[in-house]
Amino acid sequence: MTRTLIILIAFSLFTTFSVSAKTLRFAVVPKFHGAFFIQSNKGCQDAAAQIEGVQCIYRGPEIASVRTQDQIIEQLISEGIDGIAVAVTQSKFLAENSLKKAQQAGIPIVTYDSDFDAPTLAKYPNLRLAYIGTDNFEFGKALGVQLKTLRPNGGTLIIQTGRPDSPNLNLRIMGIRSELSAKTYDAPPGKQLYNDNGWTEVREPFSNFDQLAQAVKQMEAVMRGKPTKADSFIAVGGWPQNDADLYRKMIDPYQAKLDNNEVVVVISDAAPHQLNLLKDRLAHINVGQNPYEMGRQAILTLHKIVTQQAYDPVIYTPMKFCTPENYSTCGKSSPKVPIGD
Repeated sequence: MTRTLIILIAFSLFTTFSVSAKTLRFAVVPKFHGAFFIQSNKGCQDAAAQIEGVQCIYRGPEIASVRTQDQIIEQLISEGIDGIAVAVTQSKFLAENSLKKAQQAGIPIVTYDSDFDAPTLAKYPNLRLAYIGTDNFEFGKALGVQLKTLRPNGGTLIIQTGRPDSPNLNLRIMGIRSELSAKTYDAPPGKQLYNDNGWTEVREPFSNFDQLAQAVKQMEAVMRGKPTKADSFIAVGGWPQNDADLYRKMIDPYQAKLDNNEVVVVISDAAPHQLNLLKDRLAHINVGQNPYEMGRQAILTLHKIVTQQAYDPVIYTPMKFCTPENYSTCGKSSPKVPIGD
């Protein structure tokens, strides 16, 4: 065997070893740092720890900002990331900027928690390869079903959302409106309820832009009945409860209104601090998601894509239905939530 051939064989073995030994770095990019998304970080870290040669990079804006989220994704691209899971803050902007660059660089993209809206998916059908998270329309319907358990004859409603252009939140609003009105809408967020099946929204949804203090102030206006009066309040995210001390201070004076169902409060998510509030009957119902599983499945899916294994293009994570009566077990299981007819 010639010396040249030996060198070529050695180089070939070294190259194969280097590729197989490479650490795959997958990024999970939340909308912002908060109680909900921190759980997705735990899921992604646990999944990465179970796969040899895989690392989870969790990085997102301190507060919700599509431009900051876009800049973070661009930085990850420049660092040579191997895959990106992103909770979409604003579809069009991300699709036409950082995520377009990621696709051009050959970096696989999946979405979690918040998918692209329908027009963006239609325009860029191959931009993301999978969605992992709640079925947001059905989640909205579940919120509506739970409200009807305490308001079977209808009533007046205020919905609270985050960003008014957030695709997953608009799907939830459409789900609520569909469940309460028994109507079908062409596109999210549907139409404001006005004497539909006994339900009326007294105003367009409050938008808090993911600002927790603002979310609490908006809810306080409903509990106080001034300047906006309604007998039902649904938050399509967990914002007002995510500063538990601020929420408790705000709502304590209205305990009698809660106890008498003068105002029915249904809030999304069921983190431990929210279940503590539920235990103290400072809300009526929480419909929980599973952000831990979203983060875990995001890493597993990206790994399958990169290693050319079969993967599911849509993974819906479970919901859970929590009340003051089952709060102690609700966090430990994911019972099926009824979604109505």
